[in-house]
Amino acid sequence: MSNPKRGQLFLNFEDENQKVIKPTYAKGGSWLPSIGFTNSLCTHFTHMTTSHAPIGEYRQRFLPHLPISCLCGEAEVQTREHIIMECDTHDLSIRPCNIIINSFVYFLADNPSAFSFDNG
Repeated sequence: MSNPKRGQLFLNFEDENQKVIKPTYAKGGSWLPSIGFTNSLCTHFTHMTTSHAPIGEYRQRFLPHLPISCLCGEAEVQTREHIIMECDTHDLSIRPCNIIINSFVYFLADNPSAFSFDNG
């Protein structure tokens, strides 16, 4: 069941024990220990998690006058899933294979331009 306070594109994560991590800011938060404390990584992680990033699926909804296809030429609409799992403009060796939070953190750390408004 989805949380009505979250957007429909909100990505849920699990910890290493495959338990869903509930987002919170109380007691240091539930994600910050995994994300680390660099501002850019935290920002890109938030962009990716909420799909509020400079990507085609966001532009299609909020900025329809801007291009929505991926620069790699393989996706008509650039989506979060395409960037993470398929796009060859990012490091193919660090692809999350599950929804464990650390796999996404590693992907973003190795691909600093992913989900970035300033291209890294």
